[in-house]
Amino acid sequence: MDELKAFVAVVDSGSITAAAEALELTISATSRTLARLEDKLQTTLLRRTTRRLELTEEGAAFLEYARTILATVDEAEEQMAARRLQPVGRLRVDAATPFMLHVIVP
Repeated sequence: MDELKAFVAVVDSGSITAAAEALELTISATSRTLARLEDKLQTTLLRRTTRRLELTEEGAAFLEYARTILATVDEAEEQMAARRLQPVGRLRVDAATPFMLHVIVP
C-alpha cells in the first residue's frame, strides 16, 4: 500500500520532492519506495530526468489500477468505521406489561 500511495503521490504532484512532502517522508525514502515498486513489477513506471517525470505506457496503465485499489481500500475502511457506529446485538427493554403490550409491541 505504501508503494501505491507513493506512486500516485509522485504522479499527482509531478515530483518526488513534492510527493515526499505530502507523504511526510524523506525524498530518498520516496525514491526508494518507487524503485522498489518498479522492481516488483519488473518495469519502469516513470521516466526520470533532472527536469521532469514522465509516465511510461506501463506506468499509465498501472496508475489506473493503483487509484482503483487505493479507492477500494479507503471505501472498505469507511464501511468498517460506519459499522462500528451502528448498534448491534440484542436490545432488552424493561417496562410495565401494559406499556409493553399497547405501545412497544404494536
